[in-house]
Amino acid sequence: MRMVQVFLRTAPMALLLVACATTPEPQQPSASAATHYELGRAYFDAGNYRLAIPEFSKAVELRPSDPIYRSDLGMAFLFSRNLDEAIKQFEEAIKLDKRYTAAKNNLASAYMLKGDLEKAQILLTEVLNDPLYPTPHFAYFNLAKIYERQGKIDQAIEHYRLALDVERDYADAHNNLGFLYLQQGRTDLAISAFSEATRLSPKVPVYHRNLGIAYAEAGRRREARRAFERVLELESTGPSAEYARKALDDLKR
Repeated sequence: MRMVQVFLRTAPMALLLVACATTPEPQQPSASAATHYELGRAYFDAGNYRLAIPEFSKAVELRPSDPIYRSDLGMAFLFSRNLDEAIKQFEEAIKLDKRYTAAKNNLASAYMLKGDLEKAQILLTEVLNDPLYPTPHFAYFNLAKIYERQGKIDQAIEHYRLALDVERDYADAHNNLGFLYLQQGRTDLAISAFSEATRLSPKVPVYHRNLGIAYAEAGRRREARRAFERVLELESTGPSAEYARKALDDLKR
């Protein structure tokens, strides 16, 4: 049985909300600015970006020279898919602190969402040229996504591997790497990559679905069945569950 569609469970970019280690400690904000900022962070962490935006905006209004406040406001706009405002805030943060590498990574993410891969690639190269940037696996991951979109599969594989050289427990990178291996017909490597993703994040249904697809491609029907059954144990509705049910029906034939 051949299953031709693999579903990825990743955002199209890797984002970093917290300040980069190369960023100097901000000046002590006024109590009012700090209060609005912390409330904005609480809303953001809860996934309520609509309410986070006015709180971050008030913090920026009270302390416009703080690059962290501006960058986190950009993050709230980014997750609200207001890309133009996100780009504006990230650019302002970088103007305030040219060493703010995390903001450059997030600006690159915004450009990726807008489809401006050239600008994103330039920024990510700058990020990776900073030897003090503490999380280069995010930038490698984003570059891999750019190469994927450009059809440069070998370069994409290389950069997912570079991301994993930095952070071996990066489940999304293992998953995306498995997808590319499967595209190339390298099912053994795909199975290994998807298996690692499921080990690291055992409660993510789509990782098990992708593993089931790889097993089916390799003719390993029993393992494929177990993987698809695991999907249904984790969720009963949604695209992954729907796909798993159909796959299990096909495996019975």
